[in-house]
Amino acid sequence: MQNIILKREGEFAWISWIKKRIKNNLNFLAGFFGPTGSGKTWTTLSVAYMLDPEFDPREQLSFNFSGLMNSINKCNDKESFLGKKKYKVLIFDEAQTSVNKRDWQSRINKLFLYLLSTFRHQNIIILFNSPYSDFLDSATTKLMHAKFELKGWSRKTKEAHVNPKLLQYNGNLKKFYEHRLYVMHKGERGAKKLTYWMVPSPPEHIVAPYEDMKTAFTSKLNEQITRELKALAQQEEASLIDTPTKELNPESMQPDVWEEAGLGYRTQEELRQRMTERLGKMVSFSLLNRNIQSMRKKGWDIRKYKIHS
Repeated sequence: MQNIILKREGEFAWISWIKKRIKNNLNFLAGFFGPTGSGKTWTTLSVAYMLDPEFDPREQLSFNFSGLMNSINKCNDKESFLGKKKYKVLIFDEAQTSVNKRDWQSRINKLFLYLLSTFRHQNIIILFNSPYSDFLDSATTKLMHAKFELKGWSRKTKEAHVNPKLLQYNGNLKKFYEHRLYVMHKGERGAKKLTYWMVPSPPEHIVAPYEDMKTAFTSKLNEQITRELKALAQQEEASLIDTPTKELNPESMQPDVWEEAGLGYRTQEELRQRMTERLGKMVSFSLLNRNIQSMRKKGWDIRKYKIHS
């Protein structure tokens, strides 16, 4: 693994190393990981800007796989805005919402894996962004060249403390190896190990459009979550709607239980007391519960009449 780079004046060592990969006709895939508030999004934007001073989040940042695929296609069009760039940098923000390991067998994840494993010759830089690395499909992680762990954000210096590591996966041993980048300085002997990277905040002209995009994405995501929650509630409600398959036993207390519960009840104990008064004899909790369970099996579910307060 080539993990040594010569320090260039006015440029961070990691930026030089990434550019060197592209010049060697390779691509670059990296993940930026950290909890909420650690500065991972701004760090990703800042690195993208340092690689491409004309970086435009409206063209080069996506919140889903289809958007990323659209940007990649533009990178391959030599007449397009992205196709003419020297360094084609794309950001996949909140990647865990599209490429989650819990449903890695889905068609989207398979297509995404096919893309990452075959587009090396396109010399594209893709920067992922997710709270934690284990949110992503393991097959996706194996194809990454580096990971940047966010340790915190300084409001005073406007810098993010990053723990950068090169990744190497050994398929035979099924094991990941992490390496540090070593930096050589002209006129000095040896190389220094780079254990951290203080990344400055991105410029406002990049942050502003990103924040607008993120607001729109979050609103759309919230609407989707709301729709799914409503659908789940409707399914639960439908499961409580009685579809009687058998008649209630007229010789038992079941018809009375159904009629009394239909008036509404808060607890089963309350219903038991009302049944005792209704029938003029003591109704035990176990007797009531046996009847309720028998009624439910027949399709007469009194839970729909329960008052939640």
